[in-house]
Amino acid sequence: MMHKNDLDTPCLLLERSLFDRNVRLMLERAAIAGKALRPHAKTHKCSQIAREQLEAGNCVGICAAKVSEAYALAEAGIENILITSPVTTPAKIEQLLACAARTRECLVVVDNLDNACQLNEAAARLPAPLPILLDLDPEMGRTGIAFSEAPEFAHRLHAMPNLSLRGIQCYAGHLQHLRNTDERHRESRRLMQKAAQVFRQLQGEGLPMQIFTGTGTGTASSDLEIPELTDIQVGSYCVMDAEYAAVENPEHLLFEQFCPALTLVTTVISNNHDSHVTVDAGLKALYFTPETPPRVVRQGLPLPGWRYEWFCDEHGKLFFPGEKPALGERIELCLPHCDPTINLHDEIHVIDHGKLVGRWKIDLRGKVY
Repeated sequence: MMHKNDLDTPCLLLERSLFDRNVRLMLERAAIAGKALRPHAKTHKCSQIAREQLEAGNCVGICAAKVSEAYALAEAGIENILITSPVTTPAKIEQLLACAARTRECLVVVDNLDNACQLNEAAARLPAPLPILLDLDPEMGRTGIAFSEAPEFAHRLHAMPNLSLRGIQCYAGHLQHLRNTDERHRESRRLMQKAAQVFRQLQGEGLPMQIFTGTGTGTASSDLEIPELTDIQVGSYCVMDAEYAAVENPEHLLFEQFCPALTLVTTVISNNHDSHVTVDAGLKALYFTPETPPRVVRQGLPLPGWRYEWFCDEHGKLFFPGEKPALGERIELCLPHCDPTINLHDEIHVIDHGKLVGRWKIDLRGKVY
C-alpha cells in the first residue's frame, strides 16, 4: 500500500479520521436540534464526498451552486439535489430539465418573476411540476427577493401550473466569516427570524411551505435555534480551512471544534537562500488569501514561526524558524480557502494512518456554469 510520502506534489490529502469526525459532529448537532443536513457540494466538488455525507445519515439531499454541478451529481447517482443559485439562460434551463429527468427531486431557487415564467414554460415538458424554492435576500444584495416582497411573489409562483413551490431559502453568506462571534450570531438570528416570519405567514395563507433551508458553517450553531428551519446547507465543515480557523482560533486551526481534514502537500524545490525556501505550490495549486494564508501543519497542528507567501503562479515562498528545510523536503499546508483550492485539482488522496486508502475524483471541477 502506498504511503502518503510517495505521492507526487503538490497534491491534496484528506485525513480520513478527521473527515469522519467533522461529518459526524455536524450531523449530531443538527439531529439534536431536530434539523436535517443538506450539505453543499460547492465546497468539495466531489460526488464521492457527497455520497459519504448522505450515507452518514440525517441528510435530505445535496446542494449545488450551479446547474452544471447539479448535473454532474445527478450523473454520479445523487438523487436529491438543490440548486442554490437562480438558473436563467436557455442553455442552463435545458440542463436543469435534464437534471430533473435524472433525479428523484431537483429543486431550484427563484427570485425573479421573469425567470419564473421561463421555468414555468420550460417545465411544461416535464412529467410533473418542477419543484422550486423562493430565494430570500438576507439584506446582502446578491440573489433573493426582499422580505417585504416575498408574500406577493410567493402567491404568483404558486399560481404557475408547471412549478411546485415547496418553501424558501435564506443564506447569509456575508456573515459566515465575520470575526466578531456575538455580532455574527446576532445578525444571523435577526435575518433568519425575518425569514421564519415569512415562512409562517405563507403557511398561514395556505401555501405549501415544507422547506426552510439555509445557513452555513459559520452561522450553523445559532441558526439551528430557529424553530422553523428545516435543514442546513453547511459546506466547509467537512474539510475546513485557515479562513474559518481565523474567525475563532487561528493558533489551533479550529472552528467550533471542526478541524482541518484536508491539506496540501508541497515540496521544497530550491533552498539557495538563508531567509526562505521555494516550494512547488503557487497560485495554480493553492488559492491564496493574504489575510488568512496557508499554515504549515504537522499531524494537524500548526507549526509556529513558519510563513507562506505567494511567489508566482507555480511557486510559493516559505519562511522558516531554525534549521533550513532540505531540498526535496515535503511540507504540509492547511488550505487558506478550501472551495477554490479544491477546484484547482483533479483528485483528493484519502489517507489513513499515513497510508493511501483511496483516490476521490473531483468530478465537479470546472463546473462553473
